[in-house]
Amino acid sequence: MFHEVILIPGLLCDGRLWAAQATGLADTARTRVPDLSAYESIAEAAEGVLHEAPKRFDLAGFSMGGCVALEIVGRAAAGRVCRLALLSTNHAGILPSVRQHYLDSIASIEAGGLDAYLADAFPLYVAPERAHDQALGRIFSAMGKSLGPVVAVRQMRCLMAYQGFSGDLGKIACPTAVVCGKEDRRTPVEVHEELAGRIPGARLLVIEGAGHFTPLEAPEKVTEALRDWLGET
Repeated sequence: MFHEVILIPGLLCDGRLWAAQATGLADTARTRVPDLSAYESIAEAAEGVLHEAPKRFDLAGFSMGGCVALEIVGRAAAGRVCRLALLSTNHAGILPSVRQHYLDSIASIEAGGLDAYLADAFPLYVAPERAHDQALGRIFSAMGKSLGPVVAVRQMRCLMAYQGFSGDLGKIACPTAVVCGKEDRRTPVEVHEELAGRIPGARLLVIEGAGHFTPLEAPEKVTEALRDWLGET
């Protein structure tokens, strides 16, 4: 069976976030990564992605993209979303510490400080042992610079305005995977434990040695998890 898989990126991310997974799943899935850069809210992004989606599809979202994925599930007609994967996702919205970080960053970014924001933010989003990983840092920075300061501020404001998933997690009936990094300081393991515990039958995978950016920090493990997920019925 060939799968139609939508891979939704997070804040200041594009297709490079999912490059390893798109390649690793190419024998079993047709993947697409939507562009979230123009949307003014999580709800608007969900409506836009759903409008462009196939009739039936598998859905994976990372961080902000996970919030969008949950909103899609809440809006989609029964049976359209065949499987759901949530990576580094907080269904309740961003933590107060993250909100404060965005508030502190917006004025700086608007004043021309996007490069400084990206340099300062990178160590917060990866496991401590990866804070000096130059290759990983280049991908992180390149995605952010490509999207630019206007999108950075827009997406931060989207996340600050998002109050969390208002639907019933207990009514999500499709096979669901929840994936997080053991060293994630933006959405800690306990957030994912709660999320997985509230979705019937959800499987939780905690990846050792990874922080928030699991698709980039642990590409093989994330690809393997998504392959197993695609095999669920």
